[in-house]
Amino acid sequence: MTVPLPNVTTVVEAWAPTCKPCRDKLPALYARRAEIEVRGGKLLLVAVLSEDESTEAARGALTSWGVSAPFLIDRGDVLRREAGVTSLPATLVIDEQRHIRWVAPPNTSANDVVAALSSR
Repeated sequence: MTVPLPNVTTVVEAWAPTCKPCRDKLPALYARRAEIEVRGGKLLLVAVLSEDESTEAARGALTSWGVSAPFLIDRGDVLRREAGVTSLPATLVIDEQRHIRWVAPPNTSANDVVAALSSR
């Protein structure tokens, strides 16, 4: 049985617990999740962990950044291989057909991400 995927745009925010720029960007983007949803999007957090980083360290980082949200883990460089993510934080906008429509340039703000959803 195939379960159809919902028709939403997905904003993928890739981050790491030790990433200093992630400390600023991720909480700002998370604070805008209601606006993302109003524009038909869903925010998906992905912790990119090295071999020596634990899920608990990732959860602890989010908590210390004031973010209480579920997240996925990329421990095998999937985002690097499949989407070309080379540095963190990284933001991708994936459309309803599961195509990557936008890879945010470095230093993109939460405002830029929300604006990008409006133009899609």
